[in-house]
Amino acid sequence: MKNFLIEKIIFRERPWMWKAALALMLLAGFALRMYDLSDPPLDFHPTRQLFSAIKARGMYYQYVTDAPAWQREVAITLGNSLQIIEPPVLETIVSQTYRLTGEHLWIARIYSSLFWILGGLALFMLIRELASSTGAAVIGTLVYLFAPYGVIASRAFQPDPLMVALLVFAIWALFRWQNTSKWKWAILFGLFSGSAIFVKNVAVFMVVGAFVGVIFGACGLKRSLRNPQAWVMGALLVLPTAIYTIYGTISGDLEGQFALRFFPKMWLDPAFYFSWQNLMSSAVGFGVWVLGVTGVFLAEARRERPLLLGLWIGYIAFGMTFSYHFTTHDYYHLPVIPIAALSIAPVVKVIFERFFERNAGLFPRLALVALVLFGTAVQAWYGRAWLASRDYRHEAPFWAEIGAKLGHTASVIGLTQDYGYRLAYWGWQNSSAWFTSADIQVRYMAGQDLDIAQKFAEDTAGRGYFLVTMFGELDKQPVIKDLLYSHYPIYAETDEYVIFALQHPASP
Repeated sequence: MKNFLIEKIIFRERPWMWKAALALMLLAGFALRMYDLSDPPLDFHPTRQLFSAIKARGMYYQYVTDAPAWQREVAITLGNSLQIIEPPVLETIVSQTYRLTGEHLWIARIYSSLFWILGGLALFMLIRELASSTGAAVIGTLVYLFAPYGVIASRAFQPDPLMVALLVFAIWALFRWQNTSKWKWAILFGLFSGSAIFVKNVAVFMVVGAFVGVIFGACGLKRSLRNPQAWVMGALLVLPTAIYTIYGTISGDLEGQFALRFFPKMWLDPAFYFSWQNLMSSAVGFGVWVLGVTGVFLAEARRERPLLLGLWIGYIAFGMTFSYHFTTHDYYHLPVIPIAALSIAPVVKVIFERFFERNAGLFPRLALVALVLFGTAVQAWYGRAWLASRDYRHEAPFWAEIGAKLGHTASVIGLTQDYGYRLAYWGWQNSSAWFTSADIQVRYMAGQDLDIAQKFAEDTAGRGYFLVTMFGELDKQPVIKDLLYSHYPIYAETDEYVIFALQHPASP
């Protein structure tokens, strides 16, 4: 057979070559993510990363016996004070590692990167089976590993990299079950999908989308309803999160989990869809996701398309449900990277078939390899350059200085970066966060009636200090700025921060 002749010679008759290529891709992807490892995690959504850092440190200090008493108390109190967002899976892993290594934030980067890389292994095996093409598997895995946004986001101290990796493993197990109907793959799908949703419940959209696609499109609903494997898969899918959600609701730990998330009015605004497209293109590239959507229609209608279509429908349902966060939290688009990387497989397969059909000999093969390597190197360089252009090592001593000035145990409210999390982590000082202008706007969007002056009076009552490090935000709130400067003495001030003493206002 002439089609895939070169690929067959390289890969199928010499399996060590594709295994070596896979190992090199995974190692290179991991090495790239280790660049600038010790820089503080402020390069990507620092609020979310510092949340996990504070939570992990609080867990760790429960076992620390040689730290000063005040420091141990502050660490544990801060960790316990944070509202539960998702089950602290990664935080628990990191905190237990701290017991062996001491507290180093870069440990979380290693874990997140490793999880993402393992997801690349599952994606390669999935694409190789779905497209019956090792070449398509290589291209899809390269997209997953070296998309610049993915390089940056997959190092973050937050649950999303682990969730995406588990999602990929779940999809692989689902496709294997579709093709084999074996109990092993049914159970693995249930375990992987249930774990992905447990780690971060938004994975439910993609997991359920893929599962429903396979049930309706590949297996048939009537046949699936009679299949005990399908029922076990569905039960394992929902069981861990159902138990956690019921427990959290009863205990009150999940209060506010679903507040300020649903904004269906945004569906009528064209800007919502343009913002969605921009963030999706930033995550994986405009050309990649367009080819991915095209790949759905090139896929085999019965065997490949149901899975791909289900994933895309799940992703769209995810965006419509969390419309506000989909345009303000770009990491909500992380799942589109493996979805697009998988969906381009039918397109790449067609391209490779035509290429090898019309180009025999060594030179075209070398040209194609050189082109793929060059494109990968360019993407990897963009990711590295982004990391190299940022250095946050000066942040730790800055916040340590403010924490020492406040005394670590003062009652503080502030207009500071990341809702006070930088002050909490490096300054060892708890604080309440005053609204940013964006916080005020989202509450207006939700229909809340907010009296700023009254809210200020309520939130500052009994507080000792008001800290400002975000002067631009203070300028956007002239009422609050006037109240602070006209009514309260300045306790400490530099070009970078000002602390107002709230105990003795100049006038009522």
